[in-house]
Formats: sequence, C-alpha cells, structure tokens
Amino acid sequence: MEQIQTLSTTRGRSLLRDIFRELRFEKQVSGFTALLTCWRLCALERDVYRYSRFQVAAIHSLGIFRGTSLWMREIVNRFYFSTINSLVYLGAAILLVIIAAYRFSETIDTRLVVGSVLFEAALLLLLFVVMFFSPADDVELEQETEEEEASEIRQLISEVGDISTEYAASAEKLDMVSATLTEIAALQRDLIASVQKLSELTASAVAPTPEFTTTVRQTNDALGEFTRSVRSFTDAAEALHRDEIHRAVRAEVERILVSRFHLSAQEASSVARTAVDDGDTAHGIASPPTSPRAPFDGRPPQNRYTL
Repeated sequence: MEQIQTLSTTRGRSLLRDIFRELRFEKQVSGFTALLTCWRLCALERDVYRYSRFQVAAIHSLGIFRGTSLWMREIVNRFYFSTINSLVYLGAAILLVIIAAYRFSETIDTRLVVGSVLFEAALLLLLFVVMFFSPADDVELEQETEEEEASEIRQLISEVGDISTEYAASAEKLDMVSATLTEIAALQRDLIASVQKLSELTASAVAPTPEFTTTVRQTNDALGEFTRSVRSFTDAAEALHRDEIHRAVRAEVERILVSRFHLSAQEASSVARTAVDDGDTAHGIASPPTSPRAPFDGRPPQNRYTL
C-alpha cells in the first residue's frame, strides 16, 4: 500500500481529483455526496483506500481549516467554478428584470427588489470565496512538469531495462554462437585429419611401400610352400591308398585261388576214392570206413600248398 504525507502534496492533490472523478462518473454518486466525501477526506480521514479503489493512505490529516482550503481549491474551484459563475450571471439577470419591472410598474413590491439585490450579493460573495481559493497555476504547472518528468524517467528506465535485457540476450546468443563456432572448428580439424589419413591410406594402396611388398612376397612364398606340402601330402595319401587297394586285391585273389584249388583237390580225392571203392567192390573187398570230412572254411590248408 502506498503512503503519502498529506493530501496537500502534489501526489495527494492529483489523487483527490481522481477520487472525485471516480465518485461522480464511475460510481454515479450525487454531487452533494461526492463533495461531502471529498471534504471528509481532506479534513478528517487518512484511509483513502476506504473510499476509492486507490490503495493509498495519508500519514497525517490536514484538519478542518487546511482541509477545507484544499477542498475549495481542488474540488469546488476546479469542478464547480463554471456552475457558480453561471448562477451569478443568472442572479444578475433576474435582478435587472425585477429592477426594470419595479421602475416601470407599481405592482412590484420593494421587498422583492431588496431580496433580489441580497440574492445577487450572496452569489457574488460565493463567487468571491471560490475565486479566492483558486489554485495556483504554477503549482499545477509544476505538478504537470513533475508528472511528465516522472513519466519520462519511468519510460527511460523501462527502455534501459529493455536494452539491458536485449543486450544480455545478445551476449548469451553470442556465447552460444562462439561455442558453436568452436565445435565447428574442432569438427573441421577432425575432418581434415581424417581426410589426410584417408589420402595417405589411398596413396599407400596405390603405391605400396617396400615393407608391404616384402610382406606380400613372404606371404606368397609361404602359400607356395604350403601348397607344395599339401600336394605332397595328397600324393602320399594316394600312394598309401593304392598300396592298401593292391594289398586287398592280392588277399582276395589269393583267397579265391586257394578256394578253387582246395575244391579241385577235394573233387580229385572224391573221384579217386570212388574208383577205389568200385574196384574193391568188384573184387569183394570192403573198403575201410572213411572219417567224415570237415567243411571248408575258406582258409588255405596248413603246411600244404603255398602260393
């Protein structure tokens, strides 16, 4: 809440006029009620916020005399001077009409003329009081000048604040741009190094170094030796396979020949025995019993025919 010393200050005077305008034009309060409220604020009250929307409080009240003087200057003179002046002219016009009627007619009473003169004198006295409490123009000009200066200062401060905010934002953006440029420079260096390395690799691939040539030659020699070793191993395996085949064929042929020879021997022995038996039968000699012959198992006889 804003606090001011009294309503007689420039801020208080301006606030008093704003309160009267609020009561008359916004809250639609009658003129007499608005005048009475403003007089109470000037003379007695300190809590201005109780009568208006302005959150302002006066530290000191002005009292009846000083408050009434302020009320006459800032409210009555400023807002009702034209009304009082027009009433004075209206009273003068009425007075002139009554005096003229009294001069040319005997029906007008003298007391009416005197009453008109007194009414006009009262209006003139009221006009005198209102004009006596006219506000000083220099105070008004000073107040307006102060308000203009304060407005210019506030505007200048606001502009300075906006400029400082924009400057801070620009500085922050410049820092961000600088950081981005630094990152771009680092990336560019890395890219240049990569391109340089790639070019070296390409050059070494197109024109191999002596070490690479020697390594390739040694690798080719090792591969040739390995090929020869594999070929010799293959030849040895084939020779071994042929030997095994020959050995198996020889064994099979030997078995077949032995089997055939044994069969031939058995057939010859059978024929000979049959012939002997026939001869013995013809001469009456019984042949001795023969033992049964073992079946042939396919193996060659022992201690007899060798191939």
